[in-house]
Amino acid sequence: MTNQHDPVDAWLEREVTPLMPRPGSLERIRTRARRRKRNQAFVVAAGCAVIIGAAAAVPQIASALQGTAGPGHTTPPSALGSSAPSAQSSGHGTVAPETSRATPSPQHSTLATGPLTDDPVPANFRPTSVTFVGNGTGGVVGAVIGQAGPHCATQFCTSLAQTADYGKNWYGLSAPLTGGPQSATGVSQVRFASLKDGWAYGPGLWETTNGGWPWAQENTYGMRVTDLETASGHAFAVFAACPGTNADYARSCNSFALYTSTTGGSSWSPVAVPSAFRDMTTSTSSSASLVISGGTTAYLLTPSGQVLSGPVAGGAWTLEGTAPCTPGPAQADGAPSDAQLAAGPTLLLACDSAQQTTIYSSADGTSWKAIAGVPITGSATSLGASSTGQAVLATTTGMYYSTDGGKQWRAASVASAPAAGFSYVGMTNATQGVALPADASLGEIFVTGDAGHTWAASPVRG
Repeated sequence: MTNQHDPVDAWLEREVTPLMPRPGSLERIRTRARRRKRNQAFVVAAGCAVIIGAAAAVPQIASALQGTAGPGHTTPPSALGSSAPSAQSSGHGTVAPETSRATPSPQHSTLATGPLTDDPVPANFRPTSVTFVGNGTGGVVGAVIGQAGPHCATQFCTSLAQTADYGKNWYGLSAPLTGGPQSATGVSQVRFASLKDGWAYGPGLWETTNGGWPWAQENTYGMRVTDLETASGHAFAVFAACPGTNADYARSCNSFALYTSTTGGSSWSPVAVPSAFRDMTTSTSSSASLVISGGTTAYLLTPSGQVLSGPVAGGAWTLEGTAPCTPGPAQADGAPSDAQLAAGPTLLLACDSAQQTTIYSSADGTSWKAIAGVPITGSATSLGASSTGQAVLATTTGMYYSTDGGKQWRAASVASAPAAGFSYVGMTNATQGVALPADASLGEIFVTGDAGHTWAASPVRG
């Protein structure tokens, strides 16, 4: 009798003993699965970065300020710090927080009047320089540079933050991919000529032509940049030879030269100054400072105390006269000690002595007249002035202001004044001014909205 069962069915009904996998097979499968998930996360993050980069194309003050990054520029990530994670609670008590840093996020943000990006301000921001540009519709836009950390998105912690409401709110801004002032190519100071064109310097030199993203390093011919000012599409900088190696990059400078460039340019060339000032050497540590008056005339206070001037638009410079005091060794930010120069309706010069700071005035640097004595304690560190006659004086102990071109001075009211005083002060217009505490670790700048009468802290954080 024939078998009525299908041979295949009979085979399938037999008891089957499964084969065991080779040793290590399961672990290899798990490893591949983890790698696949990680790659998928990278793809998602890259897509988000593209979206954020596209969203950073924000309105500018004027259509003439629109521009694109030049060829060969790269996209530096910002130095994002990580905030301390909170402790987690479980049924067995408190679990200690992890100490690993947050995942870095690239910033592609540029200087803007608004709406600003949602890029955060790096944690533990320590501002060392501030600049403001733009007036009229859209307000005044400011940027600060400094160091953040201790955990950063790259090996560098140089960071930038911006504000469109004079310090009420802060947002992240793309920074040069370089170190701080202790590095030969590092930076600690910032100046913007417009919403597009800016420079970070001290002691290195970097330029942006697109409002902060990207930044490109520029050649300083082996020298350090200790001062830089810009107006009307032109920039001037003091290039100095400084043998010192510490973070006070300009403290030991003994040779100086004046260079110029244009916004959007990538090279610097010597200014046509009188032959005696092409290479200004000193026997001891000294300094020099630049100011620009009315956007048309630039002035240089030389290490020897003489004053040079020249047209911002280009051309030969001339020797105007000798100042009543000589710049001393540079402060930590490169600015001179003992003599601070500012440009308002006239040139103002603050000269330190043992008892007081004397304010001098000059129409063009040729001759000077003492117009006031300010009986301060400590030392003067910075002098600022507006084109309408308001002036402010920062010292190691406080702040002073004048409303009549520097003839009369009063002590300003500073809420929660920093113990070490101020390192910089400047006027943006007739009423608004900004100052930097000497102690950058405070993480704040100070602002005034009443021509220097009162000052309040603006913490630089998101």
